[in-house]
Amino acid sequence: MEYNEKQIEAIESLENTIVIAGAGAGKTATIVGKIYYLIKHKICTEKELLVISFTNEAVNSLKQKICYNIDIKTFHKLALDIIQQSNRINLINDNYLDFIINEYLNSYALYNKKTNVLYKRILKDNTNYKLKNTIKRFITIYKSNFLDITYLFKLYKSSFFINKIYYKIILDIFLIYQRELESTCSLDLNDLLIKATHLVNNNKNYLQYKFIIIDEFQDTSNIRFNLIKSILNKNKAVIFAVGDDYQSIYRFTGCDLSIFLNFKESLNNVKEVHLNYNYRNCQELINVANKFIIKNKKQIPKEIICIKNIKKPIKIIFYTYKCDVFQKMSDQLSPDCLVLGRNNHDKEEFHIPESNKIKYLTIHKAKGLEADDVVVVNLKNEATGLPSKISDDKIISKLLKTEHIIHEEERRLFYVALTRAKRFVYLLVPKHNYSVFVKELIRDYSNYIEFIDID
Repeated sequence: MEYNEKQIEAIESLENTIVIAGAGAGKTATIVGKIYYLIKHKICTEKELLVISFTNEAVNSLKQKICYNIDIKTFHKLALDIIQQSNRINLINDNYLDFIINEYLNSYALYNKKTNVLYKRILKDNTNYKLKNTIKRFITIYKSNFLDITYLFKLYKSSFFINKIYYKIILDIFLIYQRELESTCSLDLNDLLIKATHLVNNNKNYLQYKFIIIDEFQDTSNIRFNLIKSILNKNKAVIFAVGDDYQSIYRFTGCDLSIFLNFKESLNNVKEVHLNYNYRNCQELINVANKFIIKNKKQIPKEIICIKNIKKPIKIIFYTYKCDVFQKMSDQLSPDCLVLGRNNHDKEEFHIPESNKIKYLTIHKAKGLEADDVVVVNLKNEATGLPSKISDDKIISKLLKTEHIIHEEERRLFYVALTRAKRFVYLLVPKHNYSVFVKELIRDYSNYIEFIDID
């Protein structure tokens, strides 16, 4: 395979390296090239090379592209393998935390609702989905980034009024959950990473890795990165991290973009390489997408060069009735078409047909994929539209410790949707209820847009 100058620079780098690559820049090809370069030039053996990706699908995809017998794993599979060398594991079901939350809220509502007005306010409906979801998200995000209860206790001690009650409930549930895990010698997915890190730190000859390649590095959490740093330090190994800050869309799971943005400060002698050629999209679409995303404050500017041009790659389809919009526009779509929505239920809401021509995914699941044509649905100005207006609870926002930028992650999500298209992006927009993102595109980038009234 032929590589451009920047890809070659990344592939041949033998020091700690971060590769910053926009959409369609050949990230996977660069990783494959790196693997072949390291082994062909005997810089490391197959057993000394570790490749990390974030999903089982991505891991399997990489394995199909590599003929060498190297370790390609998710973070959790890596942790599991480390622990199983010396310990048996009882990995707890993800639903167990839901069970603890339900039990606590039911019992607390029963015994405390008469004694405290603030508790009454919080627990007026102990089946409230939002409350349960907030508690579960808080604990999951907390355990992704903190090793003990110290910071949670600090939040509780420094809060007042209703927030103090929230933190008290979360603190109680957190302690009950951890006690239950310990009493049954069980681990959840976050504990898995923490225990593996502890084992690496306290064992001299645990791992043989000399070179570690990480894909989608923008989606790293603190405890994931702690595990990798432990292996790096123990083996005096080298890291090759590849990612795109524009596509960091998993903050809700505990991922911390600042690890990617501050990578050069966290390790010594870090080389930074920017992949600036785009092999997927047309220049006009990338011009719009990059100007759109850079309105977020915490993004790294990128100068991207594309190899093709399409004068108006964005098509805004105005409709009145969403039930028949796909039937009316099906003739315009390429046989290679991807339909993307903000939520799982968008598929039924828009009567998206099942066919060889059309495949539906949420935008989160579409990251890394591409198609000739992309259709984005649900661009309405409502709570469940794109951008979603369902904001984080204040206690979760405080946990994430990020300055408030309106629609920051939703903006990155829309960027991901736009940049899946090799040819055209079709935006389905209700005539009288535009998404604020659509209004922004019309206001700032109308020269790149074709407007179509499907009625």
